[in-house]
Amino acid sequence: MDYEPNFSEYTYNELLDAQKNINKEKYPQRYEEIKKRLNDRCYAPDGKTETLDDVEVGKYSTFWPRFFAAIIDGILFALILYIECLLFDIEYNSQDRLIQALNGVQFAIYAIFMHGYFGQTLGKMLMNIKVLNHETETAIDIKQALKRESVNLTLNISWVLIILVVATSVEISGTISIGLSFAVIGFGILTMFWGISEFITMLLNDKRRAIHDYIGKTVVVRI
Repeated sequence: MDYEPNFSEYTYNELLDAQKNINKEKYPQRYEEIKKRLNDRCYAPDGKTETLDDVEVGKYSTFWPRFFAAIIDGILFALILYIECLLFDIEYNSQDRLIQALNGVQFAIYAIFMHGYFGQTLGKMLMNIKVLNHETETAIDIKQALKRESVNLTLNISWVLIILVVATSVEISGTISIGLSFAVIGFGILTMFWGISEFITMLLNDKRRAIHDYIGKTVVVRI
């Protein structure tokens, strides 16, 4: 005979623990009873009504931490690019598209390495957020990190190649063909579309997963 728990005798913390561990599919009525009691202001200590569901929502509210983490990482790589220019005796120019494209490739490799081994870039470490496996919420490996950053890496490498082709064409003939011009414009539109899609996707799901999270089967959480 299946034991029927008396949730009226549970403390608030015991109810939270029960909600976390109960099999919702097997015991849907019990799960609903637990939620009802947790949301009862008379029952919760000091009127506290934060359930596990509320905690979960907060855990995935990572839009702004990710935004500021990206800014921190961007500043870091701007400094790295400046130092590299000094080391290789290259005149630093923020408008140099080839240098910026190569820096983008380096950043993608950095993101793959850091996420694959630590689950965080330095920016994410400072913002206390981490990339985890979506299904198990455990650490990801380098292969999963590569999948997650595959589109960004491909776009940056492609941009480097396009810039080199354009530079070669200008060097040889002094101009670029109409086809190459359309390729440059098309690539710019594709890159812009990718960035907008990433942003929109994050806003359309509760866990704030961008397209690259779906590709890598990852999720970013607060820690």
